[in-house]
Amino acid sequence: MIKKLLQQAGTSGAGVAIAVVVLAFLFGFNRVDEYEVGVRRNPVTGAVSSTPYRQGLYHSILRSWTNYSTREIQYPREGAAERLTALSSDQLQIGVDAAYRYRINPDSTVNLYLTVGSPSDIHAYVYNTYRSAVRDAIAEVEASNILSSDRATIGDRIEALMDESLTVKGIVVTDFFVREIEPPETIRQAIENKLAREQQVQAEAYETQVVEEQANQKRAEAAGIRDAQEIIATSLTGVQGQRYLYWRYLEVLGEVGGGSNNLVIAPTEGGVPIFFTPDSQ
Repeated sequence: MIKKLLQQAGTSGAGVAIAVVVLAFLFGFNRVDEYEVGVRRNPVTGAVSSTPYRQGLYHSILRSWTNYSTREIQYPREGAAERLTALSSDQLQIGVDAAYRYRINPDSTVNLYLTVGSPSDIHAYVYNTYRSAVRDAIAEVEASNILSSDRATIGDRIEALMDESLTVKGIVVTDFFVREIEPPETIRQAIENKLAREQQVQAEAYETQVVEEQANQKRAEAAGIRDAQEIIATSLTGVQGQRYLYWRYLEVLGEVGGGSNNLVIAPTEGGVPIFFTPDSQ
């Protein structure tokens, strides 16, 4: 009887041991992937390991784990947008639509855990830093310059302000880009009016150029006609020119006389022809 009970107890103990091993394997380990870094904390004493844990499988007995991704994180996500508003140095409201990417330095993970918190806390910290950087950068410029000389540098300024706050924490801003800057309505209307005036000036300049080209063409045509007339006039002077004119005169008389208009041309001694139409009877 006792032997039987011992056998049953041994069987039950083995089953419990197996169950404990299975549960420990399923729930008693923390896996850190190749793109993650883990931070270990003792839930009893509250002590945090000073060394981050790289890829591997670590037991969770008297240990709590927080894993951090080392991949780039983008905000807003692909296809999304968020418009922030800030006041310029002349107290006009400017709209900014921008996006950024960041990642954490794996060697700074423990410090981030102690000073900032969990991955979601880090994301909120970066976002709040971004909002503050936008406000500070916009406050440094006048609204009238937002879309002109300062627009090219406004994105660089926001990124620089973010770097000042995040780099010391071990957070790296890998990319920052301004999608759109929306000026106040008064500035926008003034810009549109300026562009319209510039387009009108360009159109008028083009019309003036066309008129000048047409005038130059007409002057060239007139100069050509004048040169031709001078050549003809020069060629008709002298004895040779008079002979040519007389020959041409006789040729025209022959053409007119051979027509059916019954017109008679009688040359005179003075060289001036007399035109008359004889009576048709």
